Amino acid sequence: MNDHSFRKRREGVIAQGWKPKYFALDPLLKDRFERLCGALGLQQSQIINKLISKWVEENQGEVRLDLYIPHGQVVIKQAGQVNIAVKAELTYVKVELSRILGVLETCSQESRPDFLKDLAKMILKASRIDGALQDQELDELLVKAEAHLK
Repeated sequence: MNDHSFRKRREGVIAQGWKPKYFALDPLLKDRFERLCGALGLQQSQIINKLISKWVEENQGEVRLDLYIPHGQVVIKQAGQVNIAVKAELTYVKVELSRILGVLETCSQESRPDFLKDLAKMILKASRIDGALQDQELDELLVKAEAHLK
């Protein structure tokens, strides 16, 4: 394809309201892409539009909240949309707090300081999670845990 036909086709697309977008590609990938599109008789913009459209649909819910709240703590009210790692950490912290609180009820005075250290560590982890998730069960466990530290 000569430069004139490309320019003419591009001008037609832009005249239809389409906007040009310029970005860098790996040279080898670019060459392979251009050759394959030419061999299949496809317009490159069709393929790119489909790929970008699919990527946008798959990733539109993945917005970084810290970009909008730089120095604050993010509060997530929809627990169903919370990252699975955060949910796992919440479950782990609740299990550990429950375990340590149970042990503190029956442990000897000699081993009590060790469990209080573990409890303090779990309280720190739980405080960070609780600030983001506002979990009622975790709140109750924290109240019980804080009573042991007094």
